[in-house]
Amino acid sequence: MRIAIIYDKPRTATPQRHWLSRSRPDGSSIGERFTDASTFWLPQETGLIEDLLHEGGYETVAYAADDARGLVEFLSRESPDLIFNCCDTFRGRAAFELNVAAVFELFEIPFTGSSALTLGMALDKGVAKSLFAAHGIPTPPWVVLTPDANPREASRLRFPVIMKPIREDASIGIDRHSIVETPEALLERARFVWREFSQPALAEEYIDGRELNVALIGGAAERFVTLPISEVLFDGFPAGAYRLLTYEAKWLAESAEYRSTVSRCPAELAPDVAERVRHLALSAATAVQLRDYGRIDFRIRRSDGAVFVLEANPNPDLMGDSDFASSAAAAGRTHASVVCEIVERALERGRRARTI
Repeated sequence: MRIAIIYDKPRTATPQRHWLSRSRPDGSSIGERFTDASTFWLPQETGLIEDLLHEGGYETVAYAADDARGLVEFLSRESPDLIFNCCDTFRGRAAFELNVAAVFELFEIPFTGSSALTLGMALDKGVAKSLFAAHGIPTPPWVVLTPDANPREASRLRFPVIMKPIREDASIGIDRHSIVETPEALLERARFVWREFSQPALAEEYIDGRELNVALIGGAAERFVTLPISEVLFDGFPAGAYRLLTYEAKWLAESAEYRSTVSRCPAELAPDVAERVRHLALSAATAVQLRDYGRIDFRIRRSDGAVFVLEANPNPDLMGDSDFASSAAAAGRTHASVVCEIVERALERGRRARTI
């Protein structure tokens, strides 16, 4: 059994060229030693997965996808039995993530994780939230704003509001300036998103409260198993600051946000709340048609305990310090067993496809 581990070749960005340097109203520098870590870790994750697959007895080959022709030539030459899909972007663009999976589908090679269709639906926050709403899944009120839209469309939202690029991943485009408190600031931030990311902006009501996530792994009969719930703690944030999992909090180890944000698993929740969160995680996974593994992000509103689904994440980070890995460990699963479970689900799907 030969498995190809395919990932996007990492891109680098100088401090002057990175969107963070233009997001700060005061024009302060993000530092000359800045590293754009949101893709920088991909070779490390690929190496980890390769080692874990070797433990499981699989033969592997890794490939950094950098252009469409090269990817097609690699697949034609190598003809792997399975692809472990680690492409969250392609040539640095999240919007091309689904296209890579579509190439795998055209070659009819089984691959881990979600389909091209699901990757596209989950990436587009407006589409995903519309699917949540259609399935009766609570999600914070939102509006999609384009440059030709009337900004008054956002008037039905209650401030504060968080502004996000509609088709980015890994908290790209989200920092402490993403939360706005007035219509004027909302329009200014929308213009920032349009200019920096060349895509619509999602305006979403900010939910003040606890942030949770639920890791899911595929089980028998294509049903998901929920792993122990993880909570993101913001205890190190200054009093009065908005609790937000920013780009800095996720990726910039030298930042105050990173040092002030930690995870706890299992989260300390009342049994009925935990059960509702797990139920909504499974519903959200069904709404966007996740496969094999995924992660659902939540907020619990402080004022009344209402639970909201923020996002569904196909093919989440599997690094040892990720929330997914922590949840798996809390469930008694080893890192190697989780990776092999994901592979087995994809292989089963491939076997079923050949019998149809």
